[in-house]
Amino acid sequence: MKSDVFYWVLNLSLHGSLVCLLLLLLRRVRRLPRRAVYPLWIGAALRLTVPFAPAVPWSFLHLLKQLGARTVRPPSDWFDRFAAVNAFQAADSYFPVVYRTDVLKTLFETCALIWMIGAAACLLTMTALYAMSRMALRGAKALAPGVWCSDKVVSPGLFGIVRPKILVPPGTEGKLLDYVVRHEQVHRRRLDNLWRIAALTVCCLHWFNPLIWLSLKAFFADMELSCDEAVLRTLPDGARKEYALSLLSVAKGQDLFVSAFGGATLRLRVERVLSYRRLSLAAGIVCSMLVGALLATLAFG
Repeated sequence: MKSDVFYWVLNLSLHGSLVCLLLLLLRRVRRLPRRAVYPLWIGAALRLTVPFAPAVPWSFLHLLKQLGARTVRPPSDWFDRFAAVNAFQAADSYFPVVYRTDVLKTLFETCALIWMIGAAACLLTMTALYAMSRMALRGAKALAPGVWCSDKVVSPGLFGIVRPKILVPPGTEGKLLDYVVRHEQVHRRRLDNLWRIAALTVCCLHWFNPLIWLSLKAFFADMELSCDEAVLRTLPDGARKEYALSLLSVAKGQDLFVSAFGGATLRLRVERVLSYRRLSLAAGIVCSMLVGALLATLAFG
């Protein structure tokens, strides 16, 4: 059974890697707003976790099939319009997987055991680090509605998942506090801490694939950059420099489970803040349509 799961995880990893690579290339377009790129990571997550997708003519799956990749249909007639990419073609049948040779069976069973140990180790490490990040909430004192102060944090951030709290270190006040609250409220509305956990879990599943870890770093950066853009839309143009200086003043420490005000690649964030330009209505509509089309293509195939 574990080798069957591992076989499909390998196929998911290959299919998802192609989507991640496409998004990493798309991120090279500097003029493209990060709030347009950020939702596209949903497509990558689906391709890394869901084996089957609708086999529609405009899907990414259909494109791979045209390029020579084989597909496999699910065993149930209820899903006759779904298919999965079968890159390795190491089996004669797939439900359950029956390998073509005993050598392949032994190889996949051995690799499956290694994969399970690695995934379990990653999940345990992630759980321990999350428990450590929760310690910052202990002893925190209310500073303002929804905002807490703790001497256990060195940089402002949104801590927790179910009822996340904005935590700031002592001395955070005035304009800096206002920018921090604006920034973290965007994270709270978008449930970004939950998506952080989901992204890390996907990486634990594909721990053997370095491209997935690289994509995780890019995903976290897009999360912060898109949040900056959301805040800047509510500020006057003259406040961009002040906002950038606020980022520099709290550029200390980062946590995998915390949406930090000073997190992600600081230099890139400051550059994009200072060069931020609001999209016109027409440009916003076109951008939204393109994002919607790309997301549908990635998510459903």
